[in-house]
Parts: sequence; C-alpha cells; structure tokens
Amino acid sequence: MAARRHAGLVDLVPHPWLLRVERTTLTIRPVHPRELSSVAAMHSRCSPSTLLDRFRAGGKGPSVLAMDQMVRSSLSFVAVTSRGDIVAMAVAEPDRLHSGDAADAGVLVEDKWQGKGIGRELLSHLAGAALVHGYSELITYTATSAADAQRLLLEIGSTRVVNDRQRPHLHTYLPESAALGLGAVRERLAS
Repeated sequence: MAARRHAGLVDLVPHPWLLRVERTTLTIRPVHPRELSSVAAMHSRCSPSTLLDRFRAGGKGPSVLAMDQMVRSSLSFVAVTSRGDIVAMAVAEPDRLHSGDAADAGVLVEDKWQGKGIGRELLSHLAGAALVHGYSELITYTATSAADAQRLLLEIGSTRVVNDRQRPHLHTYLPESAALGLGAVRERLAS
C-alpha cells in the first residue's frame, strides 16, 4: 500500500535502472517469482560468512520456502548481469516484531561482487521503495556486520542500535529524502 504523499512515485519503484560497476553494467529490477532457482543459485555462491551476516542462521541460507516468500515480495529487487546472472538481492517485508510501519530489510551481495557499491545502491533504492509504500522505518537484523550495516544505513536516515540479546538490530527512520534513493529518480536527476 503506497503512502498518499508519494503516490506519484509508485510507478518508479519497479522501473528497472542501470548501475555501472567497474566495466560491467548491472540492471536493478524487481525479482520475478519464476526466478526462484536463480535466486537460490546466487545464495549458493555466497560464503557461509556472507550468509551469516545476512541471515544469522549459522552461515546457512534461507529455506526454499523463505526464498519463495522473498521473490514474491513487492519490495524485492535484484542486480542482474547482461548474461542474466543474479549477483545481489534486496528485500523489505513487514516486520512482525515491530509496528505496521516498519519493514524488515535485508541486502545480500554475492562475495565476488562485494565492495563495489552494489549493496549501498540496492539499499538506497530499497529505502526509497519502502517509503513510497508507506513504511517509515527499516529494521535490519545483523549478525557480525552491525558496524558496516549501520554505516550504510546512516546514509539513508537516523539509525539507532538496539542491543537485544536475542535479536540485535538497527532501526533506521526514513526521512522524506529517502524517496530520492529510488534508482529511476536518481537516473532522471542525473540526466
């Protein structure tokens, strides 16, 4: 459900956009449910450390059922090479442990593509999409990379750490300017 104040941006959320990474151009776009096997393949190419940082499940990826739920989310995006390989994914879904205006957000970038700004770009787009869809904060559950996640989230909005013993997490409050993070908006502003 889109927030009325951002109704004019709803059509830009799923609009594919291009991201230049070194000498490669990636397409950032919504994931399609029929791409479940490609998403699973990307997860299988990630190291246990990368999976631990994202899923807190002992270095294992999510179940097929959980991945199926991710690819069906209206706020699920992938970075795809020109050959069609999915190399990164970002998803936001309602957070069941917080208020209705909070989205559980996560980004996973395949190991060999890390450190190139893809996660930052996906997170920026995801935050804008979440704001347009009526969320006012992102909840990010971290395992070993809380400092890295906090650094990225601080670029988006006011972020605080919650040191819950069971589920440490970050709360990022989305300012109106988060809508400028949508890839299609940034492409239009750059041209």
